[in-house]
Amino acid sequence: MSNIIESATVDDIALYLQREEGLDLAHAREQAKLVINGFIDMQEKGLIKGWYFDEQSHLELLPSDNAMKIIANQK
Repeated sequence: MSNIIESATVDDIALYLQREEGLDLAHAREQAKLVINGFIDMQEKGLIKGWYFDEQSHLELLPSDNAMKIIANQK
């Protein structure tokens, strides 16, 4: 799974927000765009490689190797 860059699109996240948070489509898309922008920011900072929905439909982040090293050093 380390080759995932992006597998949850704005539409995927908007649908998730509609279902889980009860948002209308317009508000869900607006919020999903903010989520994606935050993910892109984290990706540009080298914190994550990407994002995806797991088998239980949870939105997950794929941490970068550098982030994993930081986490390991804090334990």
